[in-house]
This record gives sequence, structure tokens and C-alpha cells, in this order.
Amino acid sequence: MNHGADHHSSREFDIVVFGATSFVGSLTAEYLVRTHPELSLALAGRSEAKLRNEVAQLDASLPIFIADASDLDALQQLAARTRVLISTVGPYTYFGEKVVEACVDNGTHYVDLCGEALFIRRNIDRWQDKAQATGAKIVHSCGFDSVPSDMGMFHLHDTAGTDFDQVTMAVEYLSGGLSGGTIDSMRAVSADAKQMDKGGAILHSPYTLSPDHKQEPDVGEQKDMDVYFDDLVRQWTGPFFMAMFNTRIVRRSNTLSGYAYGDKLRYREVMTTGAGLTGRIKAQALFAITALGFAVVMNRRLARFLPQPGDGPKKLDEGGFRITHYGLSTTGALYTSSVTAHGDPGYRVTSMMLAEAAVVLATSPKEIPDVSGGILTPATALGAPYRDALHAHGMKFS
Repeated sequence: MNHGADHHSSREFDIVVFGATSFVGSLTAEYLVRTHPELSLALAGRSEAKLRNEVAQLDASLPIFIADASDLDALQQLAARTRVLISTVGPYTYFGEKVVEACVDNGTHYVDLCGEALFIRRNIDRWQDKAQATGAKIVHSCGFDSVPSDMGMFHLHDTAGTDFDQVTMAVEYLSGGLSGGTIDSMRAVSADAKQMDKGGAILHSPYTLSPDHKQEPDVGEQKDMDVYFDDLVRQWTGPFFMAMFNTRIVRRSNTLSGYAYGDKLRYREVMTTGAGLTGRIKAQALFAITALGFAVVMNRRLARFLPQPGDGPKKLDEGGFRITHYGLSTTGALYTSSVTAHGDPGYRVTSMMLAEAAVVLATSPKEIPDVSGGILTPATALGAPYRDALHAHGMKFS
């Protein structure tokens, strides 16, 4: 097996897209062919017929590989041939374990769209040390969860250059469909928590993904589902349905970077609903809608009316988002930074985020963070080169 980054120069491919015939996998492959023709690319998946059809539409010269997420030998062979492996095969709780294992064993960098906290927790416990030894950078959550949150916080700190006591990430505009893959993942996380000893408590801990819970500062209760007037944002706020996952990624970034953002940081994510009585009523309505939404997703009878895994919207270039990080520094100063993008967040923008994460790992620009490997986050693995690449390709940081 190849161990460490020094072997990457001999790899046959820069990037392999595993799950290339899924909706997001196909968009990611298309983006790479169009935007980065200088890189050597291959596509992989279960179905030879679907892969051949995909290649016919993209580039007939693209190599294809047949591999199943349960076949460790095939995945080992695949991982050994590429610098970076992108996986869009989820839910990762069910289909991700052996893919990560193959990448760790071979010192191959890995990126995915995982929003499944317990799966990532298991990878941290199982693979962190070995990934550091082999040089494999395992970077989960390189899509709408959790790049805007994680890289937005990175940008706030990078531009302000100060420690923070409190940061609120406020979703000010969001338009786009909930993907079938996200819905499937939410159900997988719920089932996973029920089967795992103390799974619910681990899932709901603010420090689910932190290297060591006991080392984390006690900053009091940090709620994910609440209605309150936020003093930093100066608006009423309701729950953001992805906060329960994104906040854990940002806290892991803070810890892995030696508490670069502040060793007493309180970080939360919300959706803004406006000021005054109207804002409060909207926030309460948002709370009810979010709670109902979770209930519908978890109900299998009702869930069949929702988007299914592999489905995608017809209007990929519509929609978008604007989020702003409001940070109160340890000296009492207020700083803000915003991230905006146009296009469907869960598909069009996500495929760009995922692809650009892989490109940064494949090309290793000299400004990339100096980490040997491990179970990392977008901010700690990719840093400023990733932020700049996202900015250059339409996701604006200001």
C-alpha cells in the first residue's frame, strides 16, 4: 500500500468520483470536466451501463471503474490509483465505512457530503491516528453542510484576526429544495442513534465531533432549536434545520486549530425572521414548521411524498443563499462577514464546493494548512486556498 503524500506523485489519477452516476456525482463530474480539464479524472460506481452513459455525455476518454461500497478489495485498488477520492454514495452511515477505510489505508485524500455526525464520530475514533500516519486527509462535509458555516467562520477569523467570545451564523436568505439524499441521511442518523449505546446523548452533545469532550471549555448550554432575540444580529431568530450538524463541524475546526477562534467560543446558527412583534411571530412559526418538517422526514409513510435519493431539481440555476457570521470579539468589538451564492444550494453550489475541495487536495497549493492527515474539516484541511477557490467560482466571501 502507498503511505503518505510523497507517494501521490506516482498516482495514475488526480481525482476519482465514486458515485458518479448519482445526481450530485454527475454534476460534480461535469463540473470537473468543464472547469479543470488539466486534471486527470476517472469515474467509478456500481453500474457499468450507467457509467458508460455518463462518460458518453461528458468525455468519451474518461476511464471508468466498477466498484461497490461493500467491496473493500475493489475500493482498495481504486484508492491506490488516485490522489483524491470523492464519494457521493450515501447515506454514509450505510455505504461510507469501507470507502473511508480504503482511503486511510492507502494514504489517499477523501472528500464527501456527509452530514451524519455519528458516522464521522466513529471515523474519528477509529481512523484519526492511522490517517495521520498514512497522510490521508479525510475531509467530510464539503457541501452545503457544512462549507458555508465552516469556511464563513474561517473567513471571519481570517479577516478580523481576533479571538471571539460569541458568534452567531445567521441564514438571511435561503432558496432551494431539500435533497432526497439529505432526507435519507437524516433518517440514517436517527436510526444510528437508536442502535448506538447513548447514541442520542452523543448526537445532541455540542462537542459530538470534538477530539476530546473533557478538554472542551464549559460555556454553558448551547441550544440548536430555539426562538430568541439575538443581540448580535438584532433580530428575532428561529431554528436553522442544519445547525445541529454544522455547529459541531465549526467547533471541531476550532479545536483542531488550537482554539484559533477563541477558547471560550459560543457558536450558534439561526435563521433570521426580522425585528419587532412580526419577527417574533415568524420565528415561532419557523420553530413549528421545522419541528413538523423533522417529524415528516422521520415518518416513512409521509416521506414517500418527499424527494427521493438520486432525484434532483429541474431548475439548478435558481435559488441561492446568503449567510452572515456576526462575531463578538473578546475585546467587545463586533465583526461581520457574509457568504453568498446563486444556484440551488444542495445541488449546483454543492457540486462546485465538493469539486473544488478535491482540486485543492489534488494540487496542494503551498498555502494549504500544514496538517499531515487525519479526520479533518474543510477549514482545517483546506484553509485559505479553498476559500479563494470558492470565491473565484461564484461563492462570494465579503
